[in-house]
Amino acid sequence: MSKMTLFSSFRYCFLVVLLTAIKVNCQENYTARWYTADNNELPQSSVKAIVQDKYNFIWMTTENGLVRYDGNSFLTFNSSNTDLKQCRFTEILGNVQKDSLFCYNTDKKELILIHQRKIQLIKKAGPAYNITRNGQRFYYHDGLPSNNTINPREPYYIRTSTGNLFFIDTEKIELCDAKLQRIYKTNYKSDSVFKFFTINNTLFYLKENGDIDCFSEQGKSATLHSPLLKNKYKLYWNISANQVFIYSQNNIYLLTTRAGHLSFIPIVTFKEFEKSNIVSLFYDNKNLKLYLGSYTNGLCIITFPDFNTVKKDLHKSAEVYYGAISASDNTIITAEGLILNNKKVIDSISFIKSTYLNEHITIAKDDDENLWIGRAFDVFCYLKKSNYKKYTTYNFRQSAKAIFKDQNNTIWISLAKDEFRKAKLYSIKKGALSLVAIFEDNINHIAQYDDNTLYLGTEIGLYKYKKEEKKLFFIKNSKKIHVRGIFIDSEKKIWLTTYEKGFFLYSDKVFHTFPKDEHNYLNSSHCIIEDKNGFFWIPTNKGLFQMSRKALLDYSKNKKQSIYYHQYNKTDGFLTNEFNGGCQPCGNFLRNEQIAFPSMNGIVFFDPYKITPLLPSQELFIDKVLVDQKVFYPKDTIVLKNNFQRISFSIVYSYYGNPENINIEARLDKIANSRWEKIREDNLISFTTLPPGEYTLTIRNLSGFDGKYTYKKITIIIPAKFHQTIWFQILCYVLILLFLIFIWYVRLYYIELKNIELQEIIAKKTKKLARTVSKLKTTEKDLKQEIKQQETLVKSISHDIKSPLKFLTSSINHLSDNENIQQDEKLKRQIETIQLSSDQLYEYVENLIKYSTIFSEGKKLEDKSYSLYDLIEEKIQIFKKIAAAENTIIVNNVDQNLFIRTNNKALSIIIHNLLDNAIKNTKNGKIELVSFTQDNMLTLTIMDNGKGMSRELIDYYLDFYKNPIVKNYHLGLHMIIELLLIIKGNINIKSTINEGTTIEIMVDFN
Repeated sequence: MSKMTLFSSFRYCFLVVLLTAIKVNCQENYTARWYTADNNELPQSSVKAIVQDKYNFIWMTTENGLVRYDGNSFLTFNSSNTDLKQCRFTEILGNVQKDSLFCYNTDKKELILIHQRKIQLIKKAGPAYNITRNGQRFYYHDGLPSNNTINPREPYYIRTSTGNLFFIDTEKIELCDAKLQRIYKTNYKSDSVFKFFTINNTLFYLKENGDIDCFSEQGKSATLHSPLLKNKYKLYWNISANQVFIYSQNNIYLLTTRAGHLSFIPIVTFKEFEKSNIVSLFYDNKNLKLYLGSYTNGLCIITFPDFNTVKKDLHKSAEVYYGAISASDNTIITAEGLILNNKKVIDSISFIKSTYLNEHITIAKDDDENLWIGRAFDVFCYLKKSNYKKYTTYNFRQSAKAIFKDQNNTIWISLAKDEFRKAKLYSIKKGALSLVAIFEDNINHIAQYDDNTLYLGTEIGLYKYKKEEKKLFFIKNSKKIHVRGIFIDSEKKIWLTTYEKGFFLYSDKVFHTFPKDEHNYLNSSHCIIEDKNGFFWIPTNKGLFQMSRKALLDYSKNKKQSIYYHQYNKTDGFLTNEFNGGCQPCGNFLRNEQIAFPSMNGIVFFDPYKITPLLPSQELFIDKVLVDQKVFYPKDTIVLKNNFQRISFSIVYSYYGNPENINIEARLDKIANSRWEKIREDNLISFTTLPPGEYTLTIRNLSGFDGKYTYKKITIIIPAKFHQTIWFQILCYVLILLFLIFIWYVRLYYIELKNIELQEIIAKKTKKLARTVSKLKTTEKDLKQEIKQQETLVKSISHDIKSPLKFLTSSINHLSDNENIQQDEKLKRQIETIQLSSDQLYEYVENLIKYSTIFSEGKKLEDKSYSLYDLIEEKIQIFKKIAAAENTIIVNNVDQNLFIRTNNKALSIIIHNLLDNAIKNTKNGKIELVSFTQDNMLTLTIMDNGKGMSRELIDYYLDFYKNPIVKNYHLGLHMIIELLLIIKGNINIKSTINEGTTIEIMVDFN
């Protein structure tokens, strides 16, 4: 046996085994949706060709135009929005990788090029419609079923990706190069050209007996056999997509070649195929979607979800599930007793029938595989050794809220509060029941952190319980968090799911929050399950979310990285988008690596490692630009007219997943309040009347779990008019500068004129002022002369008076010593009176001289210190006899060690007048002088118990100190106040009628 024969035999055996094995594996778990003209999604319900272009957009032909599908919406190109005259299209041909798909409309009158996601009407001649070779006309093959002819014996040519051509008729097969030079020719009889097709440049022919003949570019290579083809089948060849399909007995297969072998890949079992009049197929392997084009019913898109929902009764409208726990490696058991795997309900346990919803929310399994459930006010432990026929009952007066088994096989039970009782936490260890703690609110979830630590999630925050110490701690700053679930991840980090506040990370005594999803679906997060690839799975009331744990931790550290939340909904295999939470367990990660979540209609199973999320990582495109309602097809730079009113950008992208996962934002720089704006469902962003300049429009799409964006940038140039140019601005600045210089010179000239005028006025005023000053100097001189004369007069008078007074005083003193006078009592008193009057008159003259010199001295301090006590004693000696005559004593309690430098003349006159006034107003009394100093200030106080002063008189003297206007009152106090004003002292008067007077004098003493 030759090597080729041996190889062919081996390949034949491999093919037989392969086809037999895969025949029964067509997928039955799918969702199918029809799009037709009846619901205004398609322009017409005949879809004859389907192909995906270079940019992942789906193109379809209809009898009313070409249709582009981006995964969410259809865009029609026909005579209503293009220059097309005829809109009936059939096949799409060309090269996808070269972005050069083309198609003809009816009668080949118009050639359309599909290029860069748009259509172009081509006026030049297109590819050859037919080729004549050796007198025989060959038409190009447009795929199967053919739209060109129904004649199975029509000669056809097929162009391969290398440029070579197969020429085929019912008698022979000929391969030529692009220049129509023969490579080889072989006689080959066939009964129908519609049984030929090519895959990867290899020509295949299906025989009636199920054999498959293969023709490569080197000649006939093998004859293969497929038992699948013994049954009735239909062949579909999408020539532009290079895809071949076999339909047989409700099953659709995709034919592929791998390492020289032809494989039949099962896609789906679709029972509606026969009655749907299918004429075109396309399989998107990347996005796992099968497109079926019907001649009459429009377009059917079949999606293959990775999620499977299981419930007891498939015909029941809804089955609500809550708490469930793993029963084995691949099954779970619900709190109602149902045992399910990822296919169906396989068994059940006869638990006590539940009455209320809260009896479905919790279940636990201990180390002996006993099952713990709650019913009404009891907790039941169903025993494994009795095959769950017998149970132990623990009776409470409250219903169980959560049941949890820790690592030490201790059962923890939280009891729900009611109007009579608070929430409680119990533990059961080896059958012994213990009350652990009493709470104000319900414990919704219990989680174990380590051997000694439990975390308790309540409606008003998070608690930590230390088992060995039996101590309960409230976690600070968690008071406003309604905890629904607690998850301890693979690195012992604590995550909380909450009611209406999203999910939190509790780390290093800090609660970290995370960005909201667009519609706030994650606000009501039920629980978290972590897979081994580092993803979190979070069920909500609006679908299931997948996110990167690493991205969440990175965000908790710097708050800068964006977080991508991938949402799954009913299109992915759920019967409802509403999952259930508030139960324990809320989800299960089985040993067979399946995850199960309860929902409002069944339990959702999935394998997280077999799910390939459809991420919105495709490139963004600007489909068109509308400037004042005119359409333009942009490049990377757009130049607009200066006077435009409004510009709108239509953004397109191909995405075949849940549109909720699209996060497209746009920002235009160099405008006020430039920030990222969310692109809404219409995929339009608009701007109005931008000032001249160069702008950059940046569009970004959050493209994956790593939080990175894909970007698209467009440069917008708005030319300026002449008055808006920089040269015009410079010219304006120059003119303004020249104008300012001109104004400056005008102002300078005006100021010079004013200066001359002012100088003349100043000269006149100066002369007048000089005359006035001269007069004032003369007046000052006269006044000084007059004051000097008055001082001389006072001194002269005082001198002239002092000498006789002094002689008179001396004579009276001598006379008083005479014995005769001493013997005559009456005469003695008269002489003493004369003596006293002369002494007073002498002292008055002395004070008058001092008073006249004080005004020129002012506050002047003495050069040498003197004793205040001695000064007062001198004054007391003057008034001693007068005071004795009034039966009044004078007491000097001034500090004898106090030496001062206050103006002696002024202080002497002040003390003299104070004693004089006090003696005049005091009879049969006492006059006392005291002093004290503080902060270089002397306070001299004279107190008497005489007649006193009225309030009016006191107010007058105190006001006189501020406003010296003389009234007809005692002149002594006037003199005192005037002297105090000169030496900058102060006075304070306190007096009560018939009780006495106290006067305080405050002056600087040093």
